[in-house]
Amino acid sequence: MKYYEVMRRKTAFLVLSGLLLACSAGGVEEAMDTDTPNTDTTSETTTPSTTRNGVMVSQTTPYPSSYATEADQRGTVVHITYKTRDYVNQNGGSRQNDAYVYLPYGYENSNRRYNIIYLVHGHYGDASTTWTAENGIQRKVLDHAIEDGVIEPVIVVSPTYNYGSPTPNYVDASPYCRALPQELRNDLIPLVESRYRTYAETTDAAGLRASRDHRVIGGFSMGGVTTWFALDETLDLFGKFIPMSGDSWSLGSFAGQNRPTQTADYLIQRIQQQGYTANDYQIWAAAGTSDSAYREILDQIEGMATRSAWFNACNMTFHEKAGARHEFLPSVEYVYNALRDFFPGERTTGIATARAHTTDNVRTYDLQGRRVSSSYKGLVIENGELRFK
Repeated sequence: MKYYEVMRRKTAFLVLSGLLLACSAGGVEEAMDTDTPNTDTTSETTTPSTTRNGVMVSQTTPYPSSYATEADQRGTVVHITYKTRDYVNQNGGSRQNDAYVYLPYGYENSNRRYNIIYLVHGHYGDASTTWTAENGIQRKVLDHAIEDGVIEPVIVVSPTYNYGSPTPNYVDASPYCRALPQELRNDLIPLVESRYRTYAETTDAAGLRASRDHRVIGGFSMGGVTTWFALDETLDLFGKFIPMSGDSWSLGSFAGQNRPTQTADYLIQRIQQQGYTANDYQIWAAAGTSDSAYREILDQIEGMATRSAWFNACNMTFHEKAGARHEFLPSVEYVYNALRDFFPGERTTGIATARAHTTDNVRTYDLQGRRVSSSYKGLVIENGELRFK
């Protein structure tokens, strides 16, 4: 492995170790009070991190330029149609919708179970956009990252919140974005996860709840708005969230930016009402610094960080790409970075030599080196890999 990758992982380990110790000691607020940059210059690819207004902010790492070409080991994208209902008007009307499912290379010849990500497009897109935009770059990056062992093999589903064509004005899509998590719960997730091997042993409510830590929802722009609705309404389905360039509209359009602390309080109330604690979710938010939605999502994240008992560096981080605008292409980089954090692959790291992940022989340790159970939440070393759980 190249020296700089080893040093990048070592640096990440040291930074995240300090954060977890602060969390476990109840010292999150104190640890996050200063706007002090991380001045480590150990390697040329170490991404700088700073604490700004109580939020841990880091720069995203670009994927290698070679990832824009076809990988030797290519996954497949399957188109599915399914029956659903009108969850916007609540009139019981039946309808049909589309989704696409990415299956990693080797899926057909494997018996393993897979983590799964539901990735929602931005406005004026549809379920196919994730796989067709920019000459299919999202699939190519996934293929390469999996082949190189940067991320674990994952299943990725691209649904749509559109009821036919997109609304002419993106603001008017809010009720459709809000309805999508319910459609996922009742119709799409049971279909997909009964057909493909995920960690859901059953697709009833109990089975989906038991496997929520292996299920992610994320989205760009209005897909980001949809992701916040999922946190608001379907926390029993998802343990990890990747909102990109979109704030929460649960209290109204752009409320995350315009009413950040009220949005934070509302989300805390909803988390409690759903029966969960601050240890039960991870929020990995992102936007480009030249993105028109940059302040929309960052203002909300900063407002949430004022409620540090619920939103802190242990369960919420913000990631930015310098100069990136409100466009599809940067979102591919965000997903690449998020999956490296959530589901890192089996390549050698500066912490230890990674071993193949299996469902029956996983050794999990906290950052103090103590063996912990598979149900432990937070930052852990699992089979030699630093990861979020």
